[in-house]
Amino acid sequence: MKKIFFLFVVILLNLSINGQSANHSNQTKVCSGGFTKWTKDGELEVVRPSKCMTEKEYQAYLSAPDYQCKYYLQSIWKESERPYGKKQYQYTEAKLAKIKQLKEEGKALCDAGKLKEGEAKLKEAITIISWTRMN
Repeated sequence: MKKIFFLFVVILLNLSINGQSANHSNQTKVCSGGFTKWTKDGELEVVRPSKCMTEKEYQAYLSAPDYQCKYYLQSIWKESERPYGKKQYQYTEAKLAKIKQLKEEGKALCDAGKLKEGEAKLKEAITIISWTRMN
């Protein structure tokens, strides 16, 4: 009987501790890795600071109305504007000009609150990137 009572108390304590840690984990901030590099002068330069947010903040970020516009703009920048992205694909000047034009039009529409129309322009630019041959 004492063993059963002891086992029951241990199980209750375990459930209580797990419940508290689950509540605490919703408020715990998770940080994405930033990026630093050493300069030629020997200084440590922060290129991209780390971002920290809770689960609740992250879900609010994902469900924001302009999330898709921001996501597509970042994707276009990564794949067609930064040097690493340009090396990965065999872009022609005409394709790069078209991508840039679509990106600017899409950004303007998104900034004006016309999110669906802006997303359509940005998706068109991403389609051009997707159909461009990789190196």
